[in-house]
Amino acid sequence: MTTTPTWIRERPRLLGLAYTVLGTWEDAEDAVSEAWLRLQRVDGTSQEPRDVPAWLTVVVSRIALDAATTAAKRRESYVGQWLPDIVVQDADPADRIVLGEGVDLAFIRLLQSLRPVDRIVLVLADVVGMSHQEIADAVGSTPAATRQRLRRARAALASPSEAAPVPRSADQSYLHTLAAALNADDLGTLVEQLSEGCVLWTDSGGLTRAARNPVYGSDRVSRFLAGLISKYGMPRVSVVDAVAGPVLRAASEDMTRVVVLETDGGTGITGIQVQQNPGKIH
Repeated sequence: MTTTPTWIRERPRLLGLAYTVLGTWEDAEDAVSEAWLRLQRVDGTSQEPRDVPAWLTVVVSRIALDAATTAAKRRESYVGQWLPDIVVQDADPADRIVLGEGVDLAFIRLLQSLRPVDRIVLVLADVVGMSHQEIADAVGSTPAATRQRLRRARAALASPSEAAPVPRSADQSYLHTLAAALNADDLGTLVEQLSEGCVLWTDSGGLTRAARNPVYGSDRVSRFLAGLISKYGMPRVSVVDAVAGPVLRAASEDMTRVVVLETDGGTGITGIQVQQNPGKIH
């Protein structure tokens, strides 16, 4: 097949695109697999695309849009809070998933608040770098409509003030510092970093015991964390390289949790994603 080498080269990027939009790994893999099947059907025929990477981007985007629309309906009956899947990166550089610049787990969580089509438009414009005409062709709309959707999506994700910047996932150095403190039975170092408006989300899918609603405010978050440690002991914490950035793996007596820390760009922790649904840790 003439398109196979291009497919192999593009697959990590396409997986990153689908995962960014959907936030679920299985759905991302399904979207990319379906794109591969469609490429096979036209490979070597008069319908074979001249620009295979661009064609694949459009096809994966359309499949992801359909999947995101279906997923939005499923999440209406999801038990508890919903957070993105955590996917540990492959050690082989050739198999590592490629994400767009600026994409991390804080961004992926924020994206899920957008309508599926607005999410696709934002990712294609700001992450992939497609033109309004190309985006319109991909989502079956017009350039004018995509411009409006893009403005709306950007406004929805923008911080209301400079004092509260859009959150970013904590970097590896920051996480290693906190992991070392926690492994020395020092919860205080983490608590000191909590911003006043910090929010903690827990995703269990109803499969494990968890807070059904977000925990708001540094005082409540610190008490919640202290309660977990009092009940299950201080977890053994390590830094893990995941798709969309490093995360903390916290192994306690009851279970292993994967934690994403969101920061304000400085040292303040503005959000804590606690993923403890075993089906969403890959």
